Amino acid sequence: MSLPRGKQSSLLSLEEDLLIKKILLTHDPNATHLDSALLLLGVQNIVSHIMSKDSDPTDTITPCNVGVAGLEETLGQTIYKISHEIFSICSNGIDEHAKTMLLFELLSHLRWDAKVVLALSALTSTYGELLLVLQQLPHSPLAALVAALKQLPRNLTALKIQFKALNLLINTMVELAKIIVRFEGLPLQLVLLDHQAIAATKSKICIATYWILRSSLSCFSLLADLRTVKDEQVHSNRTAIASWALFSLVYKLSGLYHELREQVDVCCQQIETRFPEELLNVFKLNHLDNQEVLQMLFALRDNLPLKNYSKEMCGILELKGKEVMFLISKPEIFSMEKVFFLMQQTYDHPHRKNLPGSYVILWVPIATSDVWSHADEITFQFWTNSFPWFSIRQPRLLNSDVVQFIRREWNYNEEPIMVILNSDGVITNLNALDMVWIWGAKAFPFSTSKERELWENQKWSLQFITDGIDPLLSHWVEEGEKYICIYGSDDIDWIRNFNSRMDKIKRTGVQLEVIYVGWRNPTENIIDAIRQENSSVVFLSFAKMQLFWLRMDSIRNSVMRLGIDSNVKGEVMGLLDAVENRKQWGVIGKGSSSPEIITLHDRKLQECFDLFPEWGESVGKLGLLGAIRTAMESPLPSKPCYHSVTLPYQKEVSQETVFCSECRRPMEKYVVYKCDVTDSTVE
Repeated sequence: MSLPRGKQSSLLSLEEDLLIKKILLTHDPNATHLDSALLLLGVQNIVSHIMSKDSDPTDTITPCNVGVAGLEETLGQTIYKISHEIFSICSNGIDEHAKTMLLFELLSHLRWDAKVVLALSALTSTYGELLLVLQQLPHSPLAALVAALKQLPRNLTALKIQFKALNLLINTMVELAKIIVRFEGLPLQLVLLDHQAIAATKSKICIATYWILRSSLSCFSLLADLRTVKDEQVHSNRTAIASWALFSLVYKLSGLYHELREQVDVCCQQIETRFPEELLNVFKLNHLDNQEVLQMLFALRDNLPLKNYSKEMCGILELKGKEVMFLISKPEIFSMEKVFFLMQQTYDHPHRKNLPGSYVILWVPIATSDVWSHADEITFQFWTNSFPWFSIRQPRLLNSDVVQFIRREWNYNEEPIMVILNSDGVITNLNALDMVWIWGAKAFPFSTSKERELWENQKWSLQFITDGIDPLLSHWVEEGEKYICIYGSDDIDWIRNFNSRMDKIKRTGVQLEVIYVGWRNPTENIIDAIRQENSSVVFLSFAKMQLFWLRMDSIRNSVMRLGIDSNVKGEVMGLLDAVENRKQWGVIGKGSSSPEIITLHDRKLQECFDLFPEWGESVGKLGLLGAIRTAMESPLPSKPCYHSVTLPYQKEVSQETVFCSECRRPMEKYVVYKCDVTDSTVE
C-alpha cells in the first residue's frame, strides 16, 4: 500500500534534512578562493565541443588565467589529483551514497561553487582526453596504440546511447552548477537578503551539490568501465542499464535545476531592489573603518575582489586603516607619461617616507559601454600589471548599480577622477587629482579641507610652477644660483629674436638658463629648430612640456573650483589667457632662494627686452629681477620716500635687493644691532 502524498512529502523533507545535516558536517571551507565562473566557462566550452560533431577548435577559447588563491598546488595539479581520487573512490565497493560522502570529505575545504566546478573540471578533462583518443583511432596509429594500451573497446557503435546519456548528464550538471555559481557570486547576499531566503536557497544548493557530485561519480564509473568492458559485453544489458541510470540522473538534476533557479531568481530580485538604496545609505552612516563601504562597492563575487602590488588576489581587509584613492577612468587611463608622473607624485614622492603605508591608489576602470570588449580587457591587463597600485581584479563584473552610482554621485563622465575615501569610511574629496598633480604626497590626506589649507600659504614662485617636472630644472631651482627663464611661443621668428636677446644678457655675465616649454602642443618643427640653432637650452622633452601644462591647468582648476583669491590665481589665469590668445610669454625667477618671480606677456615682454640697453647697467647692483622690475614699473615718484622696514637676519634675504612697498624703488641696507639683555638678567 502506498503512502498518501502528504506523508511522502514529509518523509522526503525529513530525508533531505538529514542529508543536509550530514553534508554540512563535511563542509569546512578555508581561505581557498577559486574564480568559479571563469573556470566553469572553460568546462562549458569543453562540453560544447564534446556535444558538437562539427565544432571548430577556434570557435571558443577556454580561459587560462583562472584566479586561484590558497591552493597548495597549481590548478592543473589540483584537477588531476581530484580525478585520480575520484577514480579511487569509484573502485571502492561501497554504495553510491557512501562514495558521494567520501567525495564531500575530499572537497570539504572548498566553497559550494568550487566543489562542483572542480569536480566538473576533473570529469570533463578526463572525458575530453578519452574522446580525443577515440576520435583519432581511424586516423592516428598513435591513438590506436594508446587505445590498445588502455584496453578500450574497438567497436563503439553500440555505445552511442551510453555516450548520449553521458553527454546529456554532463550538460545538465553544468547548467545546475551555473545556478550555484550565480548565487555564490551574488553581491552582499548576507546583507541584503532575508534570512529565510538565504536559508531556503542554501538548503537547495546543498542538495544540488550532492547530486552533482553523485552524478560525477556515476560518470567516472562509466569511463572506468570503458577500460574493462570486453567487445562481447558491449551489446549486453549492462550497457543499457548503465545508460538508463544516467538518464534517471538527468531527470533528477533537471528538477533540481528548475527549483533552484526559481529560488535564486527571487534572491536576485531582492538584491536588485535593495542594493541601490543600501549603496546610498552606506555613505550616510558613521563607520569604525572603511571596510563596510569597500565591501558594498567592490566585494561583489567573493572576499578577494582586488589585485595588490604583487598582482595577487587580495581582499578589502588589506585597505583597512588607509586612505583609499579611487582612481576612476576608462581602461586606457592616461598617457604613459602621465601615469609615470602620477607614480612620481604619490608612491615615489620624497614626502611619502614620512607617511609610510598611509594611502593606496585603487584603480577602478569603467568601460565606456555597458559591455567590456576584448580590447578593453587587454588594455586593462597591461596597465594593471605595469604599475604598483591596487586594482579591481575583474572590472567587467563590477555591479551595474555601482557603476551608475559612480557616474551619478561622484560625477564621473569619462574623464579620470580621484575620489578619496578616508580610513573611517568617509568621502573627503570627489576629485583630488588636481592637488595630486600640484603637490603630490604633500597633499595628504588629500581632502578638500587640506587643499584649502595648502592654498593659504602657497605663493606663485618658480619652484611652485616647475616642481617635479624635470630633475635638472628642479636642481637649478633648488640650487638657486642661476636665473631661469621659461617661455613659450608658436612663432619661430619671435623665438629666434627672443633667444638672441637672451644671449646678449648672458654675455654680460648673468648666469641665466633659458628653457622653452612649448605652446600646449608645440610642433616638432619649432622644437627641432630650437635644438639645431642652439638658441635656448631645451632639456624638456615633448612629454615633459605636456606635464608643465598639466600642472598649469591643475592649478587653474583648483583655484577656480575652490574660489581661491590670491596672486596665484591672477598669475596662472594671466599666463593661460596669454596662451589661449596666442600671445608670447615669459617667466623669470631665481629658484627657491628667492621667491620673487616676474611674468611678462606679449607687448610687455617685448618692451622689457627692447629696454635692455637702459636697465642692463643696473643688473650688477639690483640683480636681473630688480633691474627688470625697476624698468617695467610705472615711473618712480619724484618726492622722497622715507619708508623703512626691519627684517630678521637671513643669509638669503641679506643677499637680495629689497624693494620698497610704497614707491617700489630698491631700498638701502643698514645693519641694526639690538641688545636683548634685560635688567632681570643683570647681576
